[in-house]
Amino acid sequence: MKTRQTNFGGNQTWESLCYQPASEAEVLEILDRHRQGRLRAVGSKHSWSDIAVSNDVSLDLARLADLRLFEKNGATLAQVGAGCRLQALLDRLHATSDRTLPTLGAIKRQTISGAVSTGTHGSGMQSFSHFVAGARLAAYDPGTGRPAIFEYTDGAELRAARCGLGCTGIVLSLDLVTVPKYRVEETVTGETELERVLARYGEHPLTQFAFVPYAWKYLVFERKPLRGSRGAFPERFKAVLFRLYNTVWIDVLFHLAVKLSAAAGSRIVKAALRLTPHLLLKGVTRVDDAEHVLTMGHYYFRHEEMEMFVAQSCLAQALEVLRYATDVFAGEPAAPAPRTREKLEAHRMHEELLALRGSYTQHYPLFIRRLLPEDTLVSMGSSTSEPLYSISVFTYHRPEARAEYYAYCGWLARCMSALFNARLHWGKHYPLGAAEAARAYPGLDTFKRICRKLDPNGVFRNQYIVRVLGM
Repeated sequence: MKTRQTNFGGNQTWESLCYQPASEAEVLEILDRHRQGRLRAVGSKHSWSDIAVSNDVSLDLARLADLRLFEKNGATLAQVGAGCRLQALLDRLHATSDRTLPTLGAIKRQTISGAVSTGTHGSGMQSFSHFVAGARLAAYDPGTGRPAIFEYTDGAELRAARCGLGCTGIVLSLDLVTVPKYRVEETVTGETELERVLARYGEHPLTQFAFVPYAWKYLVFERKPLRGSRGAFPERFKAVLFRLYNTVWIDVLFHLAVKLSAAAGSRIVKAALRLTPHLLLKGVTRVDDAEHVLTMGHYYFRHEEMEMFVAQSCLAQALEVLRYATDVFAGEPAAPAPRTREKLEAHRMHEELLALRGSYTQHYPLFIRRLLPEDTLVSMGSSTSEPLYSISVFTYHRPEARAEYYAYCGWLARCMSALFNARLHWGKHYPLGAAEAARAYPGLDTFKRICRKLDPNGVFRNQYIVRVLGM
């Protein structure tokens, strides 16, 4: 019997036959039973794109969540079951060892397979995908066409499985690189010049920053790692106070104010955002375990996000375009810089933008994080010789009230793709198609060849894969 499923953002709903296997043998049996159908694995359903949607069969791997530490070539690796959530993984790592994960995204509710399969990342490091040293998957044997288990520890197959988008098979377990536990020092500062923001990365490599619409100022979260996982009592006490401050003020009250201002209309939104740079506690340094600094309660209020990735060499121009477009959409007086106008007109984007004047007011800061080059085929940081910067565009409007947000994101995505060959996060709002993906990812042909070999009948493909990969 099919069951109704809805993702975290409330923007994807589908009905499918859902299985929750308790063993690898059960996974193989399900794959064999549905080898003429369509099957997608689901994690925590935090993705906003329709990457996990299946109107046929959904596979929930929550019961495959074991954890085992082992040594290989002098490194300590964690073999983690596909359904293990990041919070549980961190809790078990910290309780049984002095190890942790080398990077963390904003939330800890995702399953490790979902985080890896979509290239989930933090700031200042590579994504989870880059740190996969081995993958164990269930797919179809090219010779017999029957389900089988494949293990990859190197080569193109591993680089594909590191960010497989659900197309390289059903992830059963992953071998992840671990590092010694560490703390992170963070100080929030204000800035008006991008060049001075980027200079922070020299001494604070885990920095992220927000570009606040209508105020058009930067809020910089200067972050650097420190050795060890336990400081003196004053440091620990201060860390607890900051956790309370961030939970109550940032995660709850600030986001509640965002929702209320968005509902109140454009004028209130602009006034609230112009006030935002003055609302955070700045110039005070805290030190805490990496887990508590690098993550947040980013799931208390339902929202949706689009994330665009541009090369470091393009960031300044991309933010010029973003500022100008955001002002135009909001009906603000705005004149583009000469190079911005030239680029928009060269790609026939300017007239379309002006036709959308006053149609949407962005009500949340634009967050920017750095992503280092990655050893994968199609994660967002793949096949690049320079760091990328992600630009996140959030909405807290209700799912049924996001039409204007989608128009804003659609124009931005097409513009950033055309002007700067931007990539979009696979698991977030994705208004582009296969042509843009083919242009942006040099490793895509190799990735598709491996997927077709392991899945000749397209069992692991859905409408999302058809639309964005052309498979």
